[in-house]
Amino acid sequence: MAMINAKVFEGRLSMYQQTTAHLQSCFALRPGDVVLARLFPIISLQRMLVSLVEGGLNPWQPGLLNKPHYLEAGASRRGVNNYLSEVETWTGRRCFKTHNFPKMLPFAWPPEPVCAENVFGKVPPKIVVFVADPRYALALMKEVFSTKSFVNPMPMPCDMTDFIEAIVDQKLQVFGEYFDYALAWADEALEHPANVRLFSAERFASHNPRDVCQAVVELAEFLEVPKASEVALHLVSLLSQSPPDVHAVFQGDSLIPLDVMHGGPMIELVGPRLQAFQDALFQASNPVQCTFRRMLTSWFDAPSLCLATLGESAAKGVASLLPITCSRPWKGKAVHREGTCRKCVFHLRGICRNSAEMCAYCHSDGHAPTKRASRKKRAQRKVRVYTPSPDGLSS
Repeated sequence: MAMINAKVFEGRLSMYQQTTAHLQSCFALRPGDVVLARLFPIISLQRMLVSLVEGGLNPWQPGLLNKPHYLEAGASRRGVNNYLSEVETWTGRRCFKTHNFPKMLPFAWPPEPVCAENVFGKVPPKIVVFVADPRYALALMKEVFSTKSFVNPMPMPCDMTDFIEAIVDQKLQVFGEYFDYALAWADEALEHPANVRLFSAERFASHNPRDVCQAVVELAEFLEVPKASEVALHLVSLLSQSPPDVHAVFQGDSLIPLDVMHGGPMIELVGPRLQAFQDALFQASNPVQCTFRRMLTSWFDAPSLCLATLGESAAKGVASLLPITCSRPWKGKAVHREGTCRKCVFHLRGICRNSAEMCAYCHSDGHAPTKRASRKKRAQRKVRVYTPSPDGLSS
């Protein structure tokens, strides 16, 4: 892990704060602009959002994230005036990214009302806030910060349990505090529902493409993308079609999806990370476990059903985890090659109603066809055998 001097880190942080203040005074979002706000590293969702907003509808496009979408970093490195001159040349809808809290946004907020005659249309600026189960979000943070050179003035714990303790004890903070960050955005979404909405990252990582499609439809409708259903269907069908050379796709990206490089799905798996977090939390001290559970309760009364649901699910601990067989990919090149995929029996019979991309199960070649049960056995399955209740228990 690359380390830097604490004074250098504080200097860069101060520069980001000065840049943010400068942008607040001179930069305003124009109609149609979209800002991604999130505090945990899911680069795949940024690719999906950029392809949806800026056109192309191909999350696998090489160089998709080459633009300086990150407002604070882009303006700090280029200078505010040079950065603003550059982004003014972007045509059509523009996509930006920020890690800041709502009260520290690097642009004028709230936005001015949209004028009907504006050349960019009647769509007001939108802020998409991706939130996630804290266990999933923190597990992703740990993985990324352990595999990439990350600017941090203090040592990064190598063990997941130590990482959890450092987060809970607030000895390690990244861009701020995750729980307060999500709550602040939930309040902002309540105040500006036409401009801000929270979306659960886990919904985009479902094993069922139809569930992912519904999540993308809701995202596209919030962004007021024309023909949202058709666009979502096209985009989701592409998510499962990884190109032969995925390394070329992500060349130049600051972060790389952690599963796709090993033959997995583009959007990071949820189940294995929840399990890893729960195992590590079990090894932590009782005070750390109690403090973490107390942190989760701050979401229970959040002004966002999305956030409240995530908090309640995380509070269930191991009871919220799916069986391992249900938390692993059911299809894909890697799992099919390993023989751990789940075949689509309807595809083998030629009666599956879904395409290979939109079916939750494997359509790849090489599966042995299943034999249909005899008519007698099928009839027996339809017969229900009821066992009489013990005396006194029947109603």
